[in-house]
Amino acid sequence: MDSRKLTLLVAVGLVCLPAPLYLSWAGQATAPPPKTSQIYVAEPLDPTNESDRDAIVEQYRTTVALSVHQVSERYSAGEYRTPNATRAALTAAMETGQSRATDAGTKADLRAIARNETFVYDAYGDHERYYRLRVVENGSVVRAENVSRDRVAAAILDEHVYRYDRLSPGAQRTVDRILDNSSADGDGYRPRVNDPFVDRLPALVEKDERLYSLTVYGHVDDFGPGFTWFVRGLLVTGVGVLLLLVAGGRYAYGWWRGQSVE
Repeated sequence: MDSRKLTLLVAVGLVCLPAPLYLSWAGQATAPPPKTSQIYVAEPLDPTNESDRDAIVEQYRTTVALSVHQVSERYSAGEYRTPNATRAALTAAMETGQSRATDAGTKADLRAIARNETFVYDAYGDHERYYRLRVVENGSVVRAENVSRDRVAAAILDEHVYRYDRLSPGAQRTVDRILDNSSADGDGYRPRVNDPFVDRLPALVEKDERLYSLTVYGHVDDFGPGFTWFVRGLLVTGVGVLLLLVAGGRYAYGWWRGQSVE
């Protein structure tokens, strides 16, 4: 084999060696936006049915209610000024109906919670009860009134249901795809991460006077296009190694023959 062919084999082989790196980058750069790891389905719900109202509370209570266990140094991640004292004030109000706060940081925490939350509950308490939260006197007094789950469900339905006809066309397409893939024969729908309305899921949506809960049905572990092309790049690397071995073998054979002639 002449030197030009050997040089070509070596050049191609060297180009193939780093293939996992540049093919992985190219796969990520040219692929469409990845899909979410969640698979969504649409579950029809009847607000007049007690079990469906319970399901609404279980799935969407965090939209209107705060579990007091989150108000702690362990879970709040710096969100509250005095998390332990604030939690103690909330817990005392849930137990007795009312509690007082004197620390300025605790008062500020209580005011912030009252602005963002309608109810409080204890997800890890002996009894899961819900309380209507009221903070008065500039945060000095916190009151908690025991309420039914139906009242919590009513607040969710009043404040956190999306009306289909008020959604953008893109959001409607996302909702329709979830609905269309939620039949008995459907496997759910896995939207892309940049699809409209994805950032609001899970969600309650009302369409044609029917209420649907667009909720997570399952999860998919997806390494993405970059990993797929990385694996393909490994195969290209193998080809490169083979070309270099062939070139090296031909060169060694030619050198040995030259030595033998001498």
